[in-house]
Amino acid sequence: MISAKGTSPPRVVPLRTVHQDTKNCLTTEARRAQRNIEETKLQFSWCLGVLVVGLSAAASLALLCVSLCPLCFCGGAVAGTPVVASRQYRMGFTPFPYDATPAAEADLKTFLRTNSDIIAQHIEGVPWTEAAEGKPFHPKLMEDWQRRRRLTPPGAATYLAVSPGRGDLAPYRAQSEGLPLPAAFAGKSFDDPLVMRAYLAYCLRAVGYFHPNYLAIGIEVNEIRNASPSKWAAYAKLHRYVYGEVKRKYPKLPVLASFTLHNLYGPPPKTDALKAFQGLMDCNDLVAVSFYPFLGGHSGRIEQCFAWLQSQFDRYRKPYAFVETGEAAERLELPSAHVSIEGTPEKQRDYYARLLALAQRRRFAFVITFLYRDYDALWERIKATAPELFLAWRDCGLLDEAGRPRPAYVLWQRAFRRP
Repeated sequence: MISAKGTSPPRVVPLRTVHQDTKNCLTTEARRAQRNIEETKLQFSWCLGVLVVGLSAAASLALLCVSLCPLCFCGGAVAGTPVVASRQYRMGFTPFPYDATPAAEADLKTFLRTNSDIIAQHIEGVPWTEAAEGKPFHPKLMEDWQRRRRLTPPGAATYLAVSPGRGDLAPYRAQSEGLPLPAAFAGKSFDDPLVMRAYLAYCLRAVGYFHPNYLAIGIEVNEIRNASPSKWAAYAKLHRYVYGEVKRKYPKLPVLASFTLHNLYGPPPKTDALKAFQGLMDCNDLVAVSFYPFLGGHSGRIEQCFAWLQSQFDRYRKPYAFVETGEAAERLELPSAHVSIEGTPEKQRDYYARLLALAQRRRFAFVITFLYRDYDALWERIKATAPELFLAWRDCGLLDEAGRPRPAYVLWQRAFRRP
C-alpha cells in the first residue's frame, strides 16, 4: 500500500505468483442494472476523434515467424529442447462490461481474474467543485470507484488514467458524467490557478483511493493540440505542475500522459503535434501509447507504425506501455458517417501477434486491451441516445458478442500463461 508519506507505490504480487484462477463472482443487485446503463453510456467519451477506415492488412511474414513463436531455443539449452520465455510485461483490460446487467458484470469479473494481471481504471470527467473545495465526492461517483476497485483481481497492478479534458476542460462529474462545468470553471483555461489547484487535488485523491502502480494525468493529450493548437501551452503548464507535485509526494510512482499513435503517425505524420508532445517527455515516465489501428487506416501497416513509434521515442530511453488498444474483428457500417470498418478476425489476430511480440522483445511495462468482449447487447440498449460513433469499437473484443473466443484471444492466453 502507499505509505502515509507517499514514498512508494503499492506492492504488487510478482507476475509469477499472481493467482489467475480466483473465482469470486459479483452479486450486484438487479436494481442497479438500469443505473449501469446510464453510466455506461458516458464511459465512451474517450473515443471521440477522427475515424478513418483501415484497408486490408499487408503481410510481413518473415518478421512474424521470428517474433510470434511462443517457444524460444536458448543457446545454453540442450539442442531441440524448447524453453518457454518468461513474459516481460503485464497484460490487462478495463472493467468495461458488454452489457448493463448483473450477469454481464459477473462475467467481466471472472474474465479479468483469469486473463489479466493489471487493470486500467480509465476515468473521464472531473468533480471540479468538490476537488477545489476539499469536499466529499458525490456518492454516485464513489459507487463507480468502489465497483472498479472490487473488479481488480487479487495481486494485480492498477493503471489509473484521468483527464483534465481533450480540448476544453473535462465535463463536471457528480451524480453522473458529462455534466456542465460549474460556473466557477466555465471558460477557464488549463493553466488557470483554480483549475490547476483543483485538478491536482483530484489526482491526489484518486491516487489515495486506488493506490495505482501507474498514473496517467492526461489521456490522449495530443488531441488537445489537434483540436486547438493555441491551448497546448496552457495544457503543458498544467501537466508539468501536476507531474511535479505528484512526484514530490509519490517519487516512485510512474506518472505519464498518453498519446494516440493512430493520429500522430498520420499519414502524413503530424510533425507539430509530435514535437509538442516530445517537449513533455521530461515529465513523462513512460512512453504511453493509445493505438487503434482501424482508426487512420493502419490495419495494413502495423509494422510501419511500430517502426515509426520506436524511431521517434527510443531516444528517451523510457519504458513503453500500450495503455489502451484494440482492433476491429468484424466489418461494420457507420451509415451517417458514410464509412465502413473492414475488420476481420484475421486482421485482429495479426495485430495482436505483432503487438505482443513487440511487447516481449522491448520489455513493455504493460499492454491494455480496452474491451474484452463485443458490446452488441449494450449497444442495443443505448443506440437510441448514443452517438453513432460509439458503435465503432463494438466489435473489438477478444471475445465476440456471444462470448466465443476469437483467434486473437488464443494468442492473448498463450502469452498470458507464460511463467
